[in-house]
Amino acid sequence: MPDFVRACLRVVRASGHSAAQIHAGLALRVCERAFAIAPYFLAWFWLARSMAPGDAAGAGRIWLTPVLWLGVLLAGQMVFSYLSQMSSFLGSYALTIAYRGRLIDHLQRLPPGVLGRQRVGQLASVVTDDVKRMEDVFTHLTAELLAALAVPLLFALALAWIDWRLTLALLATLPLAVLALNGANRFFLARGRRKQALFLDTGGLLVEFVTGIRTLRLFHRAQAWLRRLDRRFVQLRRHSMGAEAWGGGSIQAYRLVLECGLPVLLVAAGMLAVRQGLAQATWLLFVLAACRLLDPLLDAAAYLVELRAMVQGEARLQRLLDEPAMGEGRRAQPPAGHAVEYRGVSFGYGAEPVLHDISFRAGEGGVTAIVGPSGAGKSSLLHLLARFHDPQRGCITLGGVDLRELRSDTLYGQLGFVFQDVQLFDGSVMENVRIGRDGASDEEVIAACRAACCDGFVRRLPDGYATRVGENGQRLSGGERQRLSIARALLKDAPVLLLDEATASVDPQSQHEIQQALSRLVAGRTVIVVAHRLHTVRHAEQILVLEQGRLRERGTHEELLAANGLYVELWREQEGTERTPGPDDDRGHAGRA
Repeated sequence: MPDFVRACLRVVRASGHSAAQIHAGLALRVCERAFAIAPYFLAWFWLARSMAPGDAAGAGRIWLTPVLWLGVLLAGQMVFSYLSQMSSFLGSYALTIAYRGRLIDHLQRLPPGVLGRQRVGQLASVVTDDVKRMEDVFTHLTAELLAALAVPLLFALALAWIDWRLTLALLATLPLAVLALNGANRFFLARGRRKQALFLDTGGLLVEFVTGIRTLRLFHRAQAWLRRLDRRFVQLRRHSMGAEAWGGGSIQAYRLVLECGLPVLLVAAGMLAVRQGLAQATWLLFVLAACRLLDPLLDAAAYLVELRAMVQGEARLQRLLDEPAMGEGRRAQPPAGHAVEYRGVSFGYGAEPVLHDISFRAGEGGVTAIVGPSGAGKSSLLHLLARFHDPQRGCITLGGVDLRELRSDTLYGQLGFVFQDVQLFDGSVMENVRIGRDGASDEEVIAACRAACCDGFVRRLPDGYATRVGENGQRLSGGERQRLSIARALLKDAPVLLLDEATASVDPQSQHEIQQALSRLVAGRTVIVVAHRLHTVRHAEQILVLEQGRLRERGTHEELLAANGLYVELWREQEGTERTPGPDDDRGHAGRA
């Protein structure tokens, strides 16, 4: 229970929303429960009076007043029930909406690289399922739990005032029942955490299977993945049964011990009746009230599983909220220039170093190429400029201004992106390209598509520019998606352009068209390009050669050939020759892009 209370308090603090309306609703719910149990004591009071020696003729008239009181109590119960539900629901929905907004705001302020480390299925499950579970707890379960605890407490206080001995007998087994309930709590939580981790992992695996089913079928791997999923489902079933066994067993033990309070009550009442005398009205009240007191306590145990699930879900959400957001700079004015400079930049993912003391300057209006073996840190170097991460040491400047001083919208307004993995959305071609510049006219979008060599294939689509491309552009080829990405960058018209393996995974015909589009795109811009095919960047003003996260060589194509170092080895591997290439080796290749 303390974990549940702490989780709720963290949610309220994280939402930034007042919980006053929820508190009012819970207070009204307690009042409603008080009105609901009052008739028992009203009946006891008037029954005791009617049994007292007196005028038999007035025995009928004595019940007129309690009947009127019963009407008042019933009306009060209905009014308080309506008000408590409205207040609790409205307050809870307002709080969870605020919490969702805070969570989404925090996610969009996280460095993109942090989200890239999360499996899509797991992240989607946390953001949707865990938040929904938390919402259900606030809107329904909290009020029900409070009622389950308030009713026994109100009954116990009133019954203790009437006869504390019988009340003590009825509740004598409650401490033992609580011990039985908490006895397996540590094991249940451990099993529950393993079950939820497996559930999230299986959810991520399912998303990967569904999104990659075409590739799996093409390579005859669908059945292997299905067997893998089947094994996960078996594990999930085993862990779920284990968690339920621990949780269900402790709940049943709790219920059994708690219900032993009824025999203890009967024994105590019998002893009092024999030795000291016990009023019939009091005995009748305890018989009727005993079940009404114990039933909510029995129901409260059933809520325990949901409470534990909510606590674990809130912990996962809190871990997301604890991820440090990308620091937001205050400078809204764009830099005067567009030269890029890395000054002693070092970076790593956790304890794994990736880049070591990188320093270079990319002049304004020039092309700087980054090459090197796989895993050398090329893409990481580019992602730092896009602030997917911030360097652990050193700084990166744009026009002499540290990137961390710029507001994110200001920075991204200066950057254009064409990456190997193109992100398209399930909208029309027109909508996907217009992402480059909101408010661009149809004519401007079409002009950008023409410049990016995509007007031809777009017009062959069933509905032309109004054709929906499918989720992540699945109705288009890789080259077509890449050209739409270039059209998007052309429409944005940013002064600094980042290219990451833009032609690495397309066919030769698409590569030729993409090279033409890139040649138009890079004109007049500061360009930093990560390239695998060295001949595509041999005309760059500056080529940086990375190896194991360190800057090994720099210079023009000719200078690097003359140095006869790592660049030459990479060139020989790609050209398929062991001779040292001469200055005429680049004849007939594509242009500077």
